[in-house]
This record gives sequence, structure tokens and C-alpha cells, in this order.
Amino acid sequence: MNKKLAAAITGIILTASCSLSANAQDLKAILLKPANGWVMEWSNPDTRNSGVTDAIFADRGEDVVAKLSITATGANTRGLMNCERNVTITADTISLDLCRDRNLVLIFDPSDTVYPLKSKHRSENGYVYKAKAK
Repeated sequence: MNKKLAAAITGIILTASCSLSANAQDLKAILLKPANGWVMEWSNPDTRNSGVTDAIFADRGEDVVAKLSITATGANTRGLMNCERNVTITADTISLDLCRDRNLVLIFDPSDTVYPLKSKHRSENGYVYKAKAK
């Protein structure tokens, strides 16, 4: 994603009336924008374990859900998995549970054109999202 596209996505304001603030509306628009969804890459620097999860975010009226599909597992993680989780969006964060992990908090970094969404705090696993290529 180039800087112009990231800026354009950031500038989108949804016209649907709901209780989200303008900044939360921007984050919601960013999540919903890529037609093919997002690719979440995770890694644990302590164990050198890593994996990949595809994520498609869907608008369900006042709710946003994440449809998650683990497509590549690390050496210490067994089995592919699909799940659907609710997403909470605030003015500056996106929060969701994953298929196996809980309480992932993401922030949007408009200066990072490759991985604009990343985990807010370092945890056992680091998470970064990039728009999925067609």
C-alpha cells in the first residue's frame, strides 16, 4: 500500500450513523477497505515460532466482526483453524480476540505503508497486519 492510498483510506468517513467517533469511523473504514482482507503475521522472538492468519473484517450494522483463518502455523502451533470474533474499535485502537489468543490490541501507523496495523504492546507474540494482495 503506498502513502497516497494509506492517506486516502485514512480520510474515508463512513456515512452510516452509529456511536463511533470520527477517529473510530476512520479505523473502521481502514479495516473494511481491502476487498481481500488482511494478512496477519505473528512471531515470537523468544522461540522463533511464527505463523500467518488471514483476516476479513465485515460490517454487521453496529458491529464489526473478524473472520479469521490460520493459514500457516509455527513449529509449536498445531493445526489450521477458522473462527469469527467481534471487534471493538475506539478512537485509536482496534481490539479483538483471535482463534487461540485473547485481547489483541492493534494501533494504526499511517507512516508504515507495509504493516499499517500492529500490536500495541509487545506480548509473547508480536502481530502485524498488511493488506492482502489480490
